[in-house]
Amino acid sequence: MSPEPFLLEQLSTHGPWLLFMLAILETCFVTGLVVPSGLATAAATVMALEGVLTLGPVVAAALGGGFIGDTLGFWIGRASGERFLRGGSRWGGLLRGRLGELDEIFGRHPLYSVTVARLVSFVRTVMPMAAGMSGMRYRSYLPYEVAGLLGWAAIYVSIGFAGREGWEAATRIVGVGGTLAFVVATVAVLYVVRRRRGRRAVAAPRDAS
Repeated sequence: MSPEPFLLEQLSTHGPWLLFMLAILETCFVTGLVVPSGLATAAATVMALEGVLTLGPVVAAALGGGFIGDTLGFWIGRASGERFLRGGSRWGGLLRGRLGELDEIFGRHPLYSVTVARLVSFVRTVMPMAAGMSGMRYRSYLPYEVAGLLGWAAIYVSIGFAGREGWEAATRIVGVGGTLAFVVATVAVLYVVRRRRGRRAVAAPRDAS
């Protein structure tokens, strides 16, 4: 079974609990590179508007899971950064060389490095760990992270609302079967675009070096 229909099926079965776990996994570690919590939030919103799920728990799951994931990612980054710095490995030397840049980025530009970064696919998966590795304090990180999290949730819930309106219009024209085929194809395209953007973002630093 392809990932998109499988995700929709699991959401309809496990609902907000699955969304909660996906939101945690997206930003607590590098697992977020393959976790589509944004798409899951939009899909769960549509399901809530159609009566399959309840909107309140969906929004709470997305926000609660996102907050826990962002917090875990920050402290994992802090712990792993300290371990690498104390070690004599090649990665430790590389991190020491880049630590000043991280400190400057997160210290001088938290609105962009935390809040805006939380809204961008792929970037948000590594942002909490990068913030933890920098010299940024958690109490300074927290308000910018919460602002970004609220913006992220608002974007994908709004996508769900827009998708539901599109569903109602489309079903009048082409029926439920045709609309389902269109939705599956759209989600598949979004999934492929997300993966390609992630690969380009990974390749960009290599090309620059």
